[in-house]
Amino acid sequence: MAPPTDPTPRTHQAIARPIIRSEQPGDVPAIRALHEAAFGGTVEPGIVDALRGTPDWIEGGSLVAIDPDGMLVGHVLLSRGILTTGDTTTRPIWMLGPIGVLPDRQRRGTGAALMHAAIDLATERAEPVICLVGHADYYPRFGFQPARAMGIEPPDPGWSNEHWMALRLPAWTPDLRGTARYAPAFGV
Repeated sequence: MAPPTDPTPRTHQAIARPIIRSEQPGDVPAIRALHEAAFGGTVEPGIVDALRGTPDWIEGGSLVAIDPDGMLVGHVLLSRGILTTGDTTTRPIWMLGPIGVLPDRQRRGTGAALMHAAIDLATERAEPVICLVGHADYYPRFGFQPARAMGIEPPDPGWSNEHWMALRLPAWTPDLRGTARYAPAFGV
């Protein structure tokens, strides 16, 4: 006897999760094109390019998402920033961004997969915090909170509380307070 047919129409297809890996030299043009497509401009790819080869570049911190067909469909960058904790005391911290997904691949879990991989990498390397500026309705699902409430001020005092965020990682300590600064490539 044949199983009954499901009369419910399918409105979406199951989508295979992308493979997340570290950027390789051959990925550079695709990463640039991806950020140009995702953001409609050249600021984000310029930041990524400007960070490559600097002390602020984190080895293994440029992560790409590859679909089952081998196409690069997403990218996230972790870079070194500085937290000024006193008049002259600074401490390196990690900053996240840019993160981008090809427009026709958005809302399929690629960005979330990249975020989880970035957070996992920072946790594995015993980093205490990741800071970012981004959409207040997206990043809290990964545990990001308003950074000012944790005592971390943004590089620009005019940035809104809701968009300047940080994620406490297991290596967090309460003395991580001060003003965060992005790498010079960000221009802030």
